[in-house]
Amino acid sequence: MDLLKELSNVKLLPSLFVFDLDYTLWPLWIDTHTSGSPFKADPFKPHCVKDRHGKLLKLYSDVPEIFRLIKNCPKPHIAVASRTHEPEWARKVLSIMPFPADEGCDSIKNSSNGVNYRSLADIIDYDEIYPGSKLKHFRSLHKKSGIPYREMIFFDDELRNKER
Repeated sequence: MDLLKELSNVKLLPSLFVFDLDYTLWPLWIDTHTSGSPFKADPFKPHCVKDRHGKLLKLYSDVPEIFRLIKNCPKPHIAVASRTHEPEWARKVLSIMPFPADEGCDSIKNSSNGVNYRSLADIIDYDEIYPGSKLKHFRSLHKKSGIPYREMIFFDDELRNKER
C-alpha cells in the first residue's frame, strides 16, 4: 500500500513536525565540521551543498522522502529548531540546498541551467536557529504558529534537548 495514501487517511497526525539540524537532518555539526561560508549548491546535485573548501554537506538519505510525505499531507507543517553557534551558516545552507521541483512545496526556482528546484528553506514553515534552550525555541514556534504544544512532535539526536 502507498505510504502517502495511508498517511493522508491518518486523522491524528501532529500539526507541527520539528527537527533539529545537526545529526538529525545531516551527519555533522555545521559549526564545527564545516569550513563555513561561502556555501555553494548545484541544482544537479539535490540535497547537498559544499562549504568553502568543497566539503560536501548532504542530508541523510531518508530526509527528503520524510519531508515530501509530510508536505503532501493536508495539515502538518515543518519547523527546524537548532542551537548551533553558527545560525547564519545554517540558514544559508537551508536557503540554497536544492530539492528537485517534484519534492515538497509549491515555490519553484529555475536555475540558469534550466533545472527546476526548490530550496530546503522553501519547504520549512518555521525556524528557530540560535544558541540557547530548546524550550525557548518551542515557545517561539508556538507563538509564531499558534499550534498547541500537544500537536507538535520533535526529532533530535541529543537527549539533553528533552527539557521540561
